[in-house]
Amino acid sequence: MIALELNGQLVYQGSWNNRLQEMLGLVGNKQPRLPFETSSGTLRNVEYNKPTLEKYQRYGSETGQISGDAWVISVSAKDISIEAAKEQAKSEISQKRFEVETGGIFLNNKFYATDRDSQSAISRMTGTVSWKAAATVVKDVVQEDESTVETTFISDPEFVDTDMGALKSAVATHVANAYAKEKELLTAINTADDIAALRQVDLMSGWADIPLKG
Repeated sequence: MIALELNGQLVYQGSWNNRLQEMLGLVGNKQPRLPFETSSGTLRNVEYNKPTLEKYQRYGSETGQISGDAWVISVSAKDISIEAAKEQAKSEISQKRFEVETGGIFLNNKFYATDRDSQSAISRMTGTVSWKAAATVVKDVVQEDESTVETTFISDPEFVDTDMGALKSAVATHVANAYAKEKELLTAINTADDIAALRQVDLMSGWADIPLKG
């Protein structure tokens, strides 16, 4: 990206194309090494200075100025509207609830699927049934601070004689808890008066862990 600047004002920004070459009377010439002085101004490399966006922000207006040999464009950060931010937050918790709800559960050291088809099938079963599950394995997971945390992972699939009443109850509780967490967060989102208050709502904490494959 090239900028043509004259007395601190941007004249042109773009590539080394025919339009710019015609403006400078340099048609057919290769791009010169920058910065490059011309009668129409100084050609400079363009550099962007973009902020790290906070949640519910987007890039806003741009301002340019000379810094060293370059034309530096500083981009501002702008909050999106509170209405758009709330819709974004609601979409995030809906997606998170679905992931947790359908992510499966551990029962009696076995993993059971809780996707929608599995929920439906489990709800129809009674008694003790040889049900598809998965073995589990506990591993020490190294954290960023080099400490370790015991974590249960999903291992190999297997069929297990399962008390379907107990499984049905565990799945129902798991699903209800996922929806209860979504409801709690939805209330917090709806009562937020502004973007600053909405940022204080932690959308990702407090959910049940999603079992991981080992």
